[in-house]
Amino acid sequence: MEDTVMKLKGIKKAMARQMTKSWTDVPQFHMETEVDCEPMIDFRRRLEYKPSYTAIIAKAVADSLCKHSSLNAYWGDDQITYCGKVNIGVAVDTKRGLLVPVIKNVDKLSLREVCEKLEQIKEKAVMGIYSAEELAGATFTVSSLGKFRIYSFSSIVNAPQAGILSVPRMQEKLVWNKEEENVQVRRIMRLTLALDHRIADGASGARFLTDLAEMLEKPEALK
Repeated sequence: MEDTVMKLKGIKKAMARQMTKSWTDVPQFHMETEVDCEPMIDFRRRLEYKPSYTAIIAKAVADSLCKHSSLNAYWGDDQITYCGKVNIGVAVDTKRGLLVPVIKNVDKLSLREVCEKLEQIKEKAVMGIYSAEELAGATFTVSSLGKFRIYSFSSIVNAPQAGILSVPRMQEKLVWNKEEENVQVRRIMRLTLALDHRIADGASGARFLTDLAEMLEKPEALK
């Protein structure tokens, strides 16, 4: 079999340039936390509709960004712009390559509305046909590989945004229950946060990630 050369063009070429710029120009760092997913699973089970876990996490990220607004920002021309809107980009795999359609004003949407927006994104992902407006304006990105056997991964910050959250698959883990004094099998998710160090530091990232994890472990407020 002979080698095959594929010349990049269109969206793949643009994405390659964007990722190279993000990796080389952004001083980024990563931090991780574990989330006990059992409360989130139970919360989803009790709803009349069935949002994806990506929808639940995207809504929780938006609500957490309202509290930690310093991470809802972007870098440019040696200055930081703090965004007045919370627009979540959702990285999706399409026939045209990796695209990041945007859900606008997620903090002002109900969980059901976020779920509906994500369903529209999934339908368009089959062909990867999104308008320029649908791909613009994200202030923070969520990347999910939950449908694959990937239990931990990190993503590249999508410049000029401040951060991106990597969401892997849940996995079963033995956990000590202090109240009942026994070992239990719990479904755990390891979230990884990547941040631009010019915009955020370790402490601000840790506060955001801690509050996000606690929100997902007590998700009733996300309705």
